[in-house]
Amino acid sequence: MSAAICAMKDAISDREEAPVSFTSNVERSVVDGTEKAKIKVVVEAKKVDEAINREFKSLAKQLRFPGFRQGKAPRSVIEGQVGREYVLAQALEELVNETYPLAVDAQELRTAGKVDFKDPAELVEGADYEYLVEVDLRPEYALTSTEVEITMVPKEATDAEIDAQVTGTLERFATFPVVEDADAVVADDSFVTLSFESSIDGDSYEGSSVSGELYQLGQGMMPAEFDAGLLGAKAGESREIEFTVEDTGANTEFAGKTMKMDVTVDALNQRVLPEVDDDFAKQTGFDTVEAMRAEIKTYIESQKAQQWDRMRDDRLLEELIGFLDGEVPQSLIEARADSMLDEFSRMLEQQNLTLDAYLEQANIDPEQYQADMEIQAGISVANDLALESLAREKGLVPDDEALEEEFTKAAEADDESDMSAKDLRETWVKRGLLTTLRDDIARSKAFEWLRDNAIINTEDLAATATGPEVVEAAAETAGAAAGDASDAADAKDAADAKEEA
Repeated sequence: MSAAICAMKDAISDREEAPVSFTSNVERSVVDGTEKAKIKVVVEAKKVDEAINREFKSLAKQLRFPGFRQGKAPRSVIEGQVGREYVLAQALEELVNETYPLAVDAQELRTAGKVDFKDPAELVEGADYEYLVEVDLRPEYALTSTEVEITMVPKEATDAEIDAQVTGTLERFATFPVVEDADAVVADDSFVTLSFESSIDGDSYEGSSVSGELYQLGQGMMPAEFDAGLLGAKAGESREIEFTVEDTGANTEFAGKTMKMDVTVDALNQRVLPEVDDDFAKQTGFDTVEAMRAEIKTYIESQKAQQWDRMRDDRLLEELIGFLDGEVPQSLIEARADSMLDEFSRMLEQQNLTLDAYLEQANIDPEQYQADMEIQAGISVANDLALESLAREKGLVPDDEALEEEFTKAAEADDESDMSAKDLRETWVKRGLLTTLRDDIARSKAFEWLRDNAIINTEDLAATATGPEVVEAAAETAGAAAGDASDAADAKDAADAKEEA
């Protein structure tokens, strides 16, 4: 955690330090099951005047006033150009931004969601300034259990996973001869050769005529009504099929309209896979089957090595969240989603892109993007709440002595700065970040405890799956990214080329 302190120190050390004298008190209440805090902050008149003076000086440097050197325009001139109300509003914003986090930290509050400022009055020079805010507090839920147990795939590639990848490669080299049995009929997983003419609300469209297309039923490539309309048909038989086009996002111009198809089953086909022998291995770039399987094994394990730890952590947290005795507040989710959106927008700005432009280029629906963002935010907040609960239950929330140890470690680890542990602590205190730091350390320690104490079983999912599930399970075990033998061959060729170079 000392590294995190150093990173945060770098982010805030360049900011101008402007300690503010104030007093605060808090009143807690529960409204509709949500704990809230009303915080009253009183800022000394001296600090109010300093904030107003800083704003006048800032505007004098930022703006140009005819007849005056930059930074030298008097107050009366500045007020005449921008208005006194504007100056006071900017000074008030600065004052609140400085004092609010300090007040929250002083009261050791753990806030959630947006802050509601209650009718803020205008600043008055020479007078104390008082403001009132109301904010939700982070819930402190209990855990119904801390006995976390998950099942993971082995880190090593298993025979079943390798078999599944070989099968996937075999399918790429499959042939589809015609079924000679004249009495054969289309079943729910048949391969068929089709020709059809189709129309939308009676009108033809580009691509409405197809001839000699190989198609497999039951794969979700077409609506269920289409597959159902083919069942029982023999080779040479025609069927008329009609259905309403669903909105898939890629066919918005057809969504909700009626599609009529005149379909002819040209032939029923059977899939024939090649034999797994050295001749087949040579087609995929290997000398022998043994060499092919060895390369697939290496490839799968490299994919697992990249993703296994992340998958483990995700599942540990998912299991822990299930023990959280309470619902994640919507206000927390919305605040986290806004924060994530702001961070992503700033990243896009560095690439000279706006969020709207990015969504348009990526063909992403803005509403769907927002919905997906809220889902991710909900998971993120739930992770935090669960880890905070675990930290409280296991006594992992750092006290002042533990915080001092973290600051000492951070100071000793930072070779580029001469800041002492005391300096670091004062920096965090002045920015009102001590409670935030305490929570960060608590979550980090809770996650370490979870990794060390959870029961992690391993199971070869590919070996326990059957039929098409084998390939799906194997894909998951390789982090949904373990390619087939040809992918492994590509990797092998790249490695060979690099070695030769």
